[in-house]
Amino acid sequence: MLTIIGNHISPFVRKVLATCEIKGLAYRIDSIVPFFGGDRFATLSPLRRIPVLIDGDVVVNDSSVICEYLEEKWPQPAILPADPATRARSRFLDEYADSRMSDVMLWKIFGRAAVAPAIFGVPRDLEAIRNTMVSEFPLVMDQIEAWAPASDFVCGASASVADLSVAGHFANLRWARASIDAARWPRTSAWVARVEAQTPLGRLNAIGEKLLRVPPTGHRPVLQSLGVAICEETLGGETPVRGPMTVI
Repeated sequence: MLTIIGNHISPFVRKVLATCEIKGLAYRIDSIVPFFGGDRFATLSPLRRIPVLIDGDVVVNDSSVICEYLEEKWPQPAILPADPATRARSRFLDEYADSRMSDVMLWKIFGRAAVAPAIFGVPRDLEAIRNTMVSEFPLVMDQIEAWAPASDFVCGASASVADLSVAGHFANLRWARASIDAARWPRTSAWVARVEAQTPLGRLNAIGEKLLRVPPTGHRPVLQSLGVAICEETLGGETPVRGPMTVI
């Protein structure tokens, strides 16, 4: 059984979990918030980021690297297209989601609205969130709208890692009490809805929403009640520690 260190609140973790489920791979999860990782976690994840995949003696960091590792080891069902050009497009959209979307939607909106006050006791910077929603968020959404498929998924009839990566950020956006204007960005709105309805992502989002309602130390009983396989031991600690690249 694969071990995944991370929690369902993270869109990066949900991308990896959805990939595992699409491929039919059994996994157990050590549901920790990265800021609460102890010394052993820091050894496995030098940047103190999630997810981390443990496959026997193999340790893999970074959600995109993990997904490609899973694709190469268990190629079917595929989450990357076979055609090189289409595969490159899927990889680029995944990178755009992990970088530009993450910067704006995860850190500047969700991070300021939820992570900073809950983990570090920092007051919500509502003015900064509003400024991001006005100045940066529409530019990101216009770009995604230009890429959004009119039907099915980015690379055809089957979801790829790009669909999971892009769509995953919109749950965190909703949890920050922000939303997308379906009239202004109709293709994106419909695309995200398809991904959530037709892949494991929708169910994984629902688990993440439940975990948001309890403190980090309360994740394990919630997951057990939902039938999620969890690790016997945890690498989590009790005191939050900022990682070397923490921006909030």
